[in-house]
Amino acid sequence: MELLQFRYFLEAARYENLTRAADELHIAQPALSQSIMRLENELGVKLFDRRNHHVYLNDQGKLLRRRLIPLMESIDSLKDELWESVCSSEKTISLNFFAASQFITNCIIAYKAEHPDVKFQVSQLETMGGCDIHIDSRASVYGPTAMGEIQMPEGAVRQEILEEEIYLAVPANSPLAERESVDLRQLREEGYIRLGNGWQLRQICDNFFHQAGVRPQMIFESNSPESVRNLIAAGLGIGFWPERSWDEQPGPQVKLIPIRYPVCRRDVVVTMYKQAQEKPVVGEFVDYLCGYFKRGLKDEDR
Repeated sequence: MELLQFRYFLEAARYENLTRAADELHIAQPALSQSIMRLENELGVKLFDRRNHHVYLNDQGKLLRRRLIPLMESIDSLKDELWESVCSSEKTISLNFFAASQFITNCIIAYKAEHPDVKFQVSQLETMGGCDIHIDSRASVYGPTAMGEIQMPEGAVRQEILEEEIYLAVPANSPLAERESVDLRQLREEGYIRLGNGWQLRQICDNFFHQAGVRPQMIFESNSPESVRNLIAAGLGIGFWPERSWDEQPGPQVKLIPIRYPVCRRDVVVTMYKQAQEKPVVGEFVDYLCGYFKRGLKDEDR
């Protein structure tokens, strides 16, 4: 049995007139008659009573019509549903990120305000696969990220979206706040507040200590950047503060000091996967992401 046979049957059942049904289907009347006869043979029952060159839907035909109508309506609507699914997929951005979480979150909020039809699926997974965009960071001078050199999937494109200085954040009442710059080698005895192991920024900053030959005295560790900022502001220790990606300036309780040794900078990099490059909305969002950061810099320069 074929779907077309059922469509032909429903038209014949609708008119109970094979000539009129054939005209409606734009086929020859003999072709319609043969299709219905094949369907009856395959089902093993008669669907029409034939009298005096006329056809009349019998009880079996009426039962088949009742069952077929909702099925055919469902099948007819399936095409529209599939296209809606395609459109929804084309308007969905799957984003995985390990760096600049507050900056990226604020950018998503701003983008959604301008493009309410776009959906985001956001995750923070160690693997890079299974998403449209992956965002991570690496020390600017030393090339690979603190997690090691990333193996790029075939066809993926990497683009730097943000380069920033990493400052030393100290309480405003600390003697260090009077300095114009600091050398990490001279801060071996200070108590540090740092992010937890799950953050790339933590690993990058640990690498700065390694370059300086310093084993830091850690007094607090938190997976919340906000907690780290608050603890420093409370005068409980010192820590690292990204220049841009935390997307906010410290309050009067915290002073940011440039680090002259080692060079403490990082890049935030976006990787766009090959399959995502076929979705225009992904490229548009990456462009928006870069522009969002540039607009932030212009606002600061005013």
